[in-house]
Amino acid sequence: MKKSILLFAILCFALASAFSQTGSITNVQVAQRSDGSGLVDVYFDLSGTENSYFTNIRVSFDAGVSYVGITSASMSGDIGPTSPGSKHIVWNPTLDQPNRYSPQTKLKITAYVLGTSNPCPGSSIVEDIDGNIYQAVQIGDQCWMAENLNVTRNSSGANIGRICYSNNLANCELYGGLYTWATMMNGSASSNGNPSGVQGICPNGWHIPSDAEWTELTDYLINNYLDITASNVGNKLKSCRQVSSPLGGDCSTSTHPRWDYNATYYGTNDFGFSALPGGRLYGGSFDSLGSYGYWWSSTENSSNAWYRGMGYYHGGVHRDSNNQWTDYAVRCVRD
Repeated sequence: MKKSILLFAILCFALASAFSQTGSITNVQVAQRSDGSGLVDVYFDLSGTENSYFTNIRVSFDAGVSYVGITSASMSGDIGPTSPGSKHIVWNPTLDQPNRYSPQTKLKITAYVLGTSNPCPGSSIVEDIDGNIYQAVQIGDQCWMAENLNVTRNSSGANIGRICYSNNLANCELYGGLYTWATMMNGSASSNGNPSGVQGICPNGWHIPSDAEWTELTDYLINNYLDITASNVGNKLKSCRQVSSPLGGDCSTSTHPRWDYNATYYGTNDFGFSALPGGRLYGGSFDSLGSYGYWWSSTENSSNAWYRGMGYYHGGVHRDSNNQWTDYAVRCVRD
């Protein structure tokens, strides 16, 4: 591996408009060590009005034509959470892209704020045909409802089969409704397009996310944020409301809606997605309220359909398929 100075590019604004608040990064110094270790020292000053930031670094080996994520395993130092001040990060390029380090290598450095609201451009709310109002957040290039759908009619005004957990209407208000795949699709055929093109029971201007769109959501977070991996991306998307949440404050609550207690896999809701464990109706029985959330996609898998799940006992986003007559929650994505 060559021993040479890293070129670099600095971003002091939000990546893909994903965050409305970032820290300002100045006085960057980047150089590979000359001791044969291959380690790269990254020094910079971080300033901002917030008390805690996460540092995101992406690397380009083609002089800035394209950038890729750096694995957290190859980084140490002031990654996050970190307060403003003089910062030092050590990067081991051999763990990411062996033998590709060169003078053309560039870095993008961004400091972002956890828990920042990311409203969708134009409007951060959407109204369904029943008059329910939902918050919406932008994550990458997608605008997602930040709450589960709770509608009783389709866009034409016809009644549909909405199930409330334990047949208790209060649970629909807290966690949204549960729907079979056929009810959700509202007569549309399976789609794995991106976008899916399936309005289903979503409001006008919104659609049911395909399996590919769910994958875009998680891939975007994993590929663009240093502290996010496949094993913790669900924690980033979960609501922070949990029994005895380590975050304390309003996040620590026993009042529904909330997650069951877990000292390790608690939600931080970094992106405002606010996923909640609304459970399901499966085989005639209700289960998983407080412990698991399930969300349909518009994509069939043989006679089943793909869904995503998050649980209180793990940090990822689970992908699987299940019988289409199972009742799961629904999120919508803006067209």
